[in-house]
Amino acid sequence: MTLPDLKQLALDTLRSPRDAARQILDMRLDSPVLWTALALIVVLNAILNGITIPLLPLPETVPMIFAAPWMFAIVLGGGIVISTFLLTWVGRMLGGRAELVDILALIVWLQALRLVVQAAVFVLFFFSTLLSDLIALAAGLYGLWITIAFLDEAQGFGSVLKTIMVLVLTMLGVAFGLSFFLLLIGASSAGLS
Repeated sequence: MTLPDLKQLALDTLRSPRDAARQILDMRLDSPVLWTALALIVVLNAILNGITIPLLPLPETVPMIFAAPWMFAIVLGGGIVISTFLLTWVGRMLGGRAELVDILALIVWLQALRLVVQAAVFVLFFFSTLLSDLIALAAGLYGLWITIAFLDEAQGFGSVLKTIMVLVLTMLGVAFGLSFFLLLIGASSAGLS
């Protein structure tokens, strides 16, 4: 198996998300490789979060539980895993065709790009707070559009509205799942404020 040029794939993701999604799906990556890549991305996110928290002023609305990198990694990893399963199952219930490994491959790629953007925004913050905030907002909104295009391509809906419905139902499921998960690991509501 030959991996594509990652820089070109990133550009394709920005310019033509559906084509990029098709390229990723056509790679047919093995499940163990994808789960390992996802674990690495979660760890790198936790490290970046651990560096960011002490250096940047955070709004008071950010739960203190995220100040601990290990807890951030658990919550982030749990959220991604739950959402990956839910995006697959909900999509299948609504007539989609994607397998778990398909959704996982797309999620891993999107999370890797998200990590790169977060690192860039973090560095940019020291030069221009306003610009870093604007880029973070634009990246978040455009990232949502890319996610919708990726999911629609994987599930084969041919309907943005159906894909948005899958996302909304998944977000509700993730909120419930993470709440339950945090209760299981003993995170009280006091630790979330």
